[in-house]
Amino acid sequence: MSGHPPPFPRRSARRALAVIATAALAGVALLAPATAASAATTDLGVESADGWSGVSFDGTTGSGVPAAVSADSHSGAAALAIDLDTAAVSDAGWEMAYRPLAGVEVDSLSFWVKTVNVSSLGVQLVDSTGQTHQTFLPVPASDGWQEITLASPAGEEQHGSWGGAADGVWHGPAQQLGFVLNAFARTDTSVPTASLLIDDIVAHAADQASSFALGQSTVGNIFTPGEPTAFPFTTTADRLDWRVTDTSGAVISSGEHQVEGGAGSLGIDGLDLGWYELTVDAWEGDTVIGHQETTFARLAEPLSSDESAEGRFAAATHYGQSWSPDSMQLLAEGGFAQLRDEVYWSEVETEPGVYDWARPRAEFLDQADELGVAPLLLAGYGNPLYDSGNGPVSDEAVAAYSSYAAAMASEFQDSASGIELWNEWDLGLGGNTNVSAADYVNLLKSASPAVKAAAPGLPVIGPAVADLNTSWLEDTFALGALDYVDGIVLHPYSYPAGAEALADRLEQVDALVREYNDGQSKPMWITEHGWPTGTNARAVSEASQAANVAKSALIATMDGVERYYYYDFVNDGTDPAETENNFGLLHHPDDALGAFTPKPGYVAYSTAAHQLAGASFTDRDESIADVWNLGFTTPGGPLRALWSLSPQVVSVEATGTVTITDAYGAAHTVDAGDGAELTLDLGEAPVYLSGDVSAPVSSATSLTLDAAFVGAPVSAHWTMDNTAGATETAFTLTFTDGTEVSQTAGAGEQATLDFELPAPTATGSYSVSAELTGAGTYLGTLSASTTVSEALQLSGGHAIDDDGASVLRLRVSNASPDATTVSELSYTLGDASGVLVTDGALAGSSELVADVPLAELADTTAWTARASVDGGELTASGSVRPLDVGAAAEVAHRTIAVDGVLDDLEGVPSIDLAAVGDDQTVGSTGPADLSGTVWYTWDDDNLYLSADIADDVHDQPSSGSTIWQGDSIQFTVADGAPGEATAWNEFGVALTADGPQLYRWLSVGEGAGTVTGAQVQITRDDAAGRTVYEVAVPWQRLGGARADSALFSGSLLVNEADGSGRAGYIAWGGGIAAEKDSAQFNALHLLAAQEPEPTPEPSPTPEPTGTPTPTDTPAPGTPGATPAPGTPGGPGNGNGGDDGGSGDGSGGSAGASALGETGNAAAGVLAVVAFLLLGAGAFALVRRRRAES
Repeated sequence: MSGHPPPFPRRSARRALAVIATAALAGVALLAPATAASAATTDLGVESADGWSGVSFDGTTGSGVPAAVSADSHSGAAALAIDLDTAAVSDAGWEMAYRPLAGVEVDSLSFWVKTVNVSSLGVQLVDSTGQTHQTFLPVPASDGWQEITLASPAGEEQHGSWGGAADGVWHGPAQQLGFVLNAFARTDTSVPTASLLIDDIVAHAADQASSFALGQSTVGNIFTPGEPTAFPFTTTADRLDWRVTDTSGAVISSGEHQVEGGAGSLGIDGLDLGWYELTVDAWEGDTVIGHQETTFARLAEPLSSDESAEGRFAAATHYGQSWSPDSMQLLAEGGFAQLRDEVYWSEVETEPGVYDWARPRAEFLDQADELGVAPLLLAGYGNPLYDSGNGPVSDEAVAAYSSYAAAMASEFQDSASGIELWNEWDLGLGGNTNVSAADYVNLLKSASPAVKAAAPGLPVIGPAVADLNTSWLEDTFALGALDYVDGIVLHPYSYPAGAEALADRLEQVDALVREYNDGQSKPMWITEHGWPTGTNARAVSEASQAANVAKSALIATMDGVERYYYYDFVNDGTDPAETENNFGLLHHPDDALGAFTPKPGYVAYSTAAHQLAGASFTDRDESIADVWNLGFTTPGGPLRALWSLSPQVVSVEATGTVTITDAYGAAHTVDAGDGAELTLDLGEAPVYLSGDVSAPVSSATSLTLDAAFVGAPVSAHWTMDNTAGATETAFTLTFTDGTEVSQTAGAGEQATLDFELPAPTATGSYSVSAELTGAGTYLGTLSASTTVSEALQLSGGHAIDDDGASVLRLRVSNASPDATTVSELSYTLGDASGVLVTDGALAGSSELVADVPLAELADTTAWTARASVDGGELTASGSVRPLDVGAAAEVAHRTIAVDGVLDDLEGVPSIDLAAVGDDQTVGSTGPADLSGTVWYTWDDDNLYLSADIADDVHDQPSSGSTIWQGDSIQFTVADGAPGEATAWNEFGVALTADGPQLYRWLSVGEGAGTVTGAQVQITRDDAAGRTVYEVAVPWQRLGGARADSALFSGSLLVNEADGSGRAGYIAWGGGIAAEKDSAQFNALHLLAAQEPEPTPEPSPTPEPTGTPTPTDTPAPGTPGATPAPGTPGGPGNGNGGDDGGSGDGSGGSAGASALGETGNAAAGVLAVVAFLLLGAGAFALVRRRRAES
């Protein structure tokens, strides 16, 4: 397992027990009458421990523990597991598992349980006020799974509540869910243990009368040429106000629709191809009575059936697991009319030797045939008729599996694109425990010839590998697997790292194939590859998912991949915190945005499929750092695709007719004549150029925005680079809202224009795009974005004060130039509350700071804060955990010259990895093989990491997102104390063939990739076996971590490789390799800068009185004690996080008159039980700090 590819998605080999019920979509409008009742459910099913935490109470004190899961699930891959032993918690104790909820409406809750020695369980729900509602429900005696229902969060007989509003009334939505297993709930109290499994958790919202319903005129709101962009509706309103935004969030179109007769169709004209979001407010007089949001897409003309069904691109589906087949037509409409799905052995052969194909035909295969969608059929999994349903290894089971696979090939050879023999055998998918390479190859040697005999022209692909970071794949090659497959199966997941990692992985696998195949390659079939969206630490934004699927299509074409199947087509659930629910390109049938509505990724994949239809790779231009520039030949002529790992503008010289197409299909065709300079504003999503263009060169043209505030115009700056122009030229930017600005740049010159854009009306991201024209000719599109906040804000988080005490630090900040008054600043912390400030002056461009002591904090505790400022109310909320400041690692105030020389560290506390590190290396020969010393330091601008690593062999074959595979350092930075952050930064630093590199996998609000303003230098002394690392990361790039809080949490590991791949690591703290978990980080305390000693006044030189007595030279200061490492983890495969992330659990903010709805900050990870001893009169420190400009 590796430190940076994420855990491979756990796909269920078991048919889902619940059948998704959907309306027939094709050709009809999906509408609910305006007077009908509408209900919603939210799937909170358990597929892993991600997002869950635990608490163990021994009768006197509670402590945080990791949540656990079991493979014994009701459906899917895992169930939540709570085990109790009175030897650990006493007869008065309990165990609990809980997770935050992102404002889920809960009027009832259902879930499935399987218990041993349990008579009752507790369900805890925390409402929007922070009030905890707990209900004990009886559990009937049963040996199997049974469904339990909580009929009401606050209406059951065994209900109790505390905290928050403290009124016993449910105030939705829910912010947290927990399950409690008490020692007293043991059925037989003479038995010390009890266990509880929980799965398939579903929150139900009560039916509400609907006064406005928006429907679909096409499946999923996918519109192709010739289809009007129209949305049927019913409503009791008299008018609809609507607006359409694009992927950047910019408003593209808006209008008002008058309603007649209570129903109609909302038509929207004039849109380019692309992905859009539609927001509609239904008005009755001056009152909004309904609000709906949905997404839609305008696509290019569908590819021909041959181009689509026989092309390179496809998607993995789960129609064989009871997906509704209504989405299937969108495969063909998108231009990738191929799917990969299961035909379960246990379902088609229920009697030995007899095969019934009726069920898979009815579920999806007959419809696929009708639609011209080609299936890649997966032959799996176990069958209870043979080897008790395990992976087949006995002669009888192997022969039976081979017969089943051959029969399937024979049955579907005219429509299938291939047969995949099993899925992820090495991970034990399908309940298989026979995971060895030898067992698989034995199966392959029997099944492949059987399939070939039954369907000679049908490709057989394997081996069924999931984890490409072990020797399993090579082991199968060594055992002869290559002789039995027509194509190599790969699942090269790298999320949240970008698609660029795919290129290195394909090169590595191809080299391995050629090593065992007489120097010959074999076709590669990527049958799973994808990126989850949502709120999980390893998820990415929907825009990043879209960019990555398009880039993967380009890289797959570059490397000649035979087939590329994106995993997967439709979201598998609606829980945003569960990665397994959110890989899809389309939304789940029960999604609030509408059944099968598109994510941007669907449109980006469709655009790539159209651009690359019939394409062959020609070249890659690497002349500009960070820019990927790929060339292809297509039936329509030359094509280039460009994107960049860091935002930058380039220009190309075009001749003749050239078409510029963005990642979502919007195109501009330019008649460049004998030559015209086009401008490309590159980011993570590809731009396509069709026609004759030169190699790109860097351009100084740019559009930037200053930080913005609600209600104030946004300052913009436009630089136009005309240095290559032979004449003075008038340039114009035309924004999507019609705003135009112009400037003239002289021949061979640059010009800059400062101007203002309309004031934003809400906080969040603010993005604009504008078409650039020169002398009336389209030259390109420029875009820019910034963050909009309230000028007045309240925020809070864990800090360490000047006296070294743990505190909750509240800040009221004023970004405007005008002074104001904080009428009152108050807080609630668990059961304690108080007023910190009354009538406090707050100058312009400054902040007021108040601290609440946390010395007596005994458990994770929720807090809320309110500030009355300038006639409005600010709110913030979060949670804090106990912190032992004395045990925190000390971080000295020291500016480091980042030059690869460790000459700035005298007297700085250090971390000795040989003494306190967790050594997870394989085959280590001792400290000379891998050990070292690490120092953290800081100043007002940067956080510094310095390291002196003993490593006898330097081996770093990779770059970018895959540097973890070789010698490198990974380190994390999170706001607050360990376990408080739900999103954080994770960096890697390595000396690559291209020089020192710093790469970020996880971030808070910025995205993966390079880090603007960071510095890195690495020097290697091969003779001494020593590598020196020095890194400086600006505080402003660290997403919430603040130097003036004097506290952050983090961990690090040093990866080891000696020429044969990654051989493990040595770690300080955890939460990087084995799993992504900020609770395993260490606390780090930023020490204050030391004032220099004053220079004493010179005194008269005394007369000598004889030979002085020598004194001992004082010993140098002893570095502070290094804390013990955090909880270690074994080598892992988690990579973590996305761009974006919605703040962390230790705090958040909301603007004036808002209610603190700032993602996870709104209530954060609320405490389950607070053991808080602070009184209402807790001492608080208040000070005012002027903001730095």
